[in-house]
Amino acid sequence: MDRLVKESEIGYSRWQSVRYKNIRMSSEELEVLQGMFPEFQLWLISGNIAPEVGQVSPEYEIADAKLQGRSGE
Repeated sequence: MDRLVKESEIGYSRWQSVRYKNIRMSSEELEVLQGMFPEFQLWLISGNIAPEVGQVSPEYEIADAKLQGRSGE
């Protein structure tokens, strides 16, 4: 959460709301996340992944790490 606040012009309370409340994320917040986590762009926009081109989700990374014998968390 601290990194999101530091690397964007979006305040802590808004990020808290996005994370913990049932509210819609704005395009500004989506752009910040895509910039910070380019490997999650496809997943953030569509919910899909394409591991063959490096587009994964956090859940995929964790599962893949476990399969590879890494902790992933």
